[in-house]
Amino acid sequence: MSNINENVDNVKTEIDIVNLRIEDVYPNPDNPRKNLGDLTEMAESIKKNGIMQNLTVVPGHKQDGKEWSPEGYTLIIGHRRRAAAELAGVKELPCRIVSDMDEKTQFSTMLEENMQRNDLTIIEQANGFQMMLDLGETVDSIVEKTGFSKSTVHHRLNIAKLDQKVLKEKQENESFQLSLKDLYALEQIKDIKARNRVLRDASNSSQLIWKAQQEVKAIEKEEKTKQIVKMLEKMGIKKAPQHAEYEQYNTDKWEKIKDFEFEKEVPNTISFKQKPEELVYCVYYNFVRVMKPVKKKAVKKTAAELKQELEKKHKKEIDGWMSRWMQDEESLFWAL
Repeated sequence: MSNINENVDNVKTEIDIVNLRIEDVYPNPDNPRKNLGDLTEMAESIKKNGIMQNLTVVPGHKQDGKEWSPEGYTLIIGHRRRAAAELAGVKELPCRIVSDMDEKTQFSTMLEENMQRNDLTIIEQANGFQMMLDLGETVDSIVEKTGFSKSTVHHRLNIAKLDQKVLKEKQENESFQLSLKDLYALEQIKDIKARNRVLRDASNSSQLIWKAQQEVKAIEKEEKTKQIVKMLEKMGIKKAPQHAEYEQYNTDKWEKIKDFEFEKEVPNTISFKQKPEELVYCVYYNFVRVMKPVKKKAVKKTAAELKQELEKKHKKEIDGWMSRWMQDEESLFWAL
């Protein structure tokens, strides 16, 4: 891990340590560490012994964290010391003023200082790495400057992509007990919107992991479905009519040809003995089924059977005619 002082020494600095009024030294709004922790012990030490180590500042500050002002100074190193000194009632701070330190160097210096002291939470590290990327660093340069492995940096950057508001709520919820295992489980979901939805909807750690696993399976199923359907339609096999999905199980109208199960890998090629135009496909919950309609064989009837059918047809016609005639006669009677 690189030394913080290397960053400071690489820029133009003022040699002397100067005492600055505490109200002129502004906390850095981009400090990766948001929670400074319990300052009581440090404040008591400052009351007894004073500030033993100087702070590092740059000229000027951001008003309300946005508009730049040339007045005052912005902290680079020493946020806990400043906060503890204010708690102790100290009026002045011993500071080293550093000039010509660009924004990227300022932030990387703050990040390295906190990481060397193990002061950052996992989420603060994640947001710190993301800000370094935003300022033009690369994953490789972050690895070099912070000493973290490349895989750890990638893990942290994935955490930084999550909805930070929801993430903070889960982290502060003691009953949830958010862990690195949970966050790594979310990483398996490629779509960031789906990750945030799972994170938001989960009510505890176990449920989050289960929901993440189910989401991964659902996405994998959707991808496999698309691949198989694309291959079938390219062959000329069309989607079956909607009623075929149900008729498959309670009638003898369809013959199953092949099932492509989602638990198995999608085949590189697909072929059938039947002609593609004879086949259709249906998408079920766990598989894609290829099938074909069953053609019913025509039954040859005897002369006697044909004569009997003709007589039934004629009788039905005569009965219908007689019924209509009787209705007409009845209507005429009542009309008279």
